Amino acid sequence: MILKFLISALICFVFIEAESRSLECSKVPIGECCTRLWSERCPQPQCAKQVNRRCPERKALIQHALHSKDLRRAPQKPEAPKCGTAETGYQPCTTKSVANKLFLSCCELYVPQECHFMCEYEYDQEKTKNMLSRMILENKCSFKHISSILYCASQNRNNTKCCADLDLNSSQLMVGSRCLRMCDPSGSSLDKITKQDVTCLYNWNVIMYCSHSGITEM
Repeated sequence: MILKFLISALICFVFIEAESRSLECSKVPIGECCTRLWSERCPQPQCAKQVNRRCPERKALIQHALHSKDLRRAPQKPEAPKCGTAETGYQPCTTKSVANKLFLSCCELYVPQECHFMCEYEYDQEKTKNMLSRMILENKCSFKHISSILYCASQNRNNTKCCADLDLNSSQLMVGSRCLRMCDPSGSSLDKITKQDVTCLYNWNVIMYCSHSGITEM
């Protein structure tokens, strides 16, 4: 008798479970939105108005289902290229005015005052040529301070990738990769400037641009 009861109960349970599963993701008619049960995994947006009007106690079920649906369909925004990288042409992350203040504050610590006119991120080649001419012709600043100026410009960052991408190691310069030393003054030997470095100094604007682009955070 007990065994027959257990078998009947088991059959009933299986039937109810099967019916529940069959109903789980079926579309609920609008007329049954307030009486019929459905799974939270199966959104029933057609029931929203009916629930609001006649059975507001079911709003949570509707909102949960719609919210879950929205989350699944949320589009993924592509990440914008980061400043200071090859993808943006090494566009600097900081404004020139802010970067120049940082540059000069470092020079005030490590570079003599007569060399401070070199402590700015200047990209214009004509202007940088005039700055270098001032060093040579007017003897305003000794070349022995170039390494300290470059150190302050780079803020202890390695900018050789930018310099290489902007052809500072081009075979046309005929100095190999010598100029790249100026893009990583803290990690390379730059104690003395020689005649071979004149070509590199001629591209001072490129070195300054890459040094500025390397400042990605303050």
